[in-house]
Amino acid sequence: MKFKFTWIILLICFTVEAQSLASENLAHLYDPTDEIEVEWLMVKQSGKITVNYAITSTSNSASDEMYLMEWEKRESLSQRQGKTIQSDSMLLSSGGVRRGELAVAYTNDPWILFLKITQITTSKTWSFPFLIEKNYPVNGFVSQGDEKLFNPYLKIGQAYTFNGPTEKTQLYVYRYTQDFTSAYPPFSKNTGPADPLLLPDSSFTIANGSKLALSREGLYLVQADTMAAEGYSFRVSSGSFPKYTRIQDLVEPLVFICTKDEFSKLQQANGDKVAFDQVIMGITRDKDRAKRFMKSYYSRVELANKFFTSYKEGWKSDRGMIYIIFGLPDEIRKTSQNEIWYYKDSRTKFVFIKKGSVYDPDYYTLMRDDRFTQLWYNTIDLWRKSRF
Repeated sequence: MKFKFTWIILLICFTVEAQSLASENLAHLYDPTDEIEVEWLMVKQSGKITVNYAITSTSNSASDEMYLMEWEKRESLSQRQGKTIQSDSMLLSSGGVRRGELAVAYTNDPWILFLKITQITTSKTWSFPFLIEKNYPVNGFVSQGDEKLFNPYLKIGQAYTFNGPTEKTQLYVYRYTQDFTSAYPPFSKNTGPADPLLLPDSSFTIANGSKLALSREGLYLVQADTMAAEGYSFRVSSGSFPKYTRIQDLVEPLVFICTKDEFSKLQQANGDKVAFDQVIMGITRDKDRAKRFMKSYYSRVELANKFFTSYKEGWKSDRGMIYIIFGLPDEIRKTSQNEIWYYKDSRTKFVFIKKGSVYDPDYYTLMRDDRFTQLWYNTIDLWRKSRF
């Protein structure tokens, strides 16, 4: 049996046609219904970058599924064949998780660490590229118990352990209370203020490896060296973030589909459910449509928070806004500095440019264009009629 399985793996390895990562559809990165979900955390320490990962199977199969996990080194996204670093098989049940880490060296020139996962039975593959570069700013991580956290948002009042470079004994923690702006529509000439230029509202020091619970909401930056553009950031939130359940939390994400008058009334509701519902009914004009609207809209808000939260909530980001209003793209392509989303029905392409900082090395901003104006208003009208 072992020989047969090994032969299947080798057959897959040698018969799957090599493909450029630049030409691969990476829409699965943000597809909550996909069979494979990969969460990761990259940390630079001691001259290496460690990729911590958790691979989860969401297959509906009653039996366990076998997957092949292959790591490759490629010089660029356009390279069709890479050098194998490591390969392994894993047997996952529905909901099963495989955790691990891979340490790689960074050089003066950036390169691509490529993870390919193949389902043995169907030969379906998933691709995950990681840019390895010398100036990667993340040099620490947050853990809870024995597990490192992959998402950049923490629960208020819960205890976490804060880790920095192993050679450092002290960490500096900065808290920011700034209420970051939500994204402007894709046709807007106004892209908003330069959010990453921040001044902290308070700061304190902790020992490296300290365990503590944070009692105040906001953005936090942890650094081992205040003179270096290195560290890691996260948001601390109350409630059920990334999901919104409280009336006061539901208001702000509606800015994309409301008129100024409607949004003002929602703000004036001050958490009152009756007043909030009256505004929603005024938008949708029907109780059933209101229910469908609330379910569809806030499921996308939750996903935007999950996928795109960084120094500000995911729904406020450019990618979060487009994801909420237009949904999961049919195709996603990556270049070294761009992420390109394609929507086939509307024949629309949105281009996001990488604008990373110490607060989020993978933050992207949208290239705005007034040609998106009509598409935006047509889609908003569909939302208001609850046709999603």
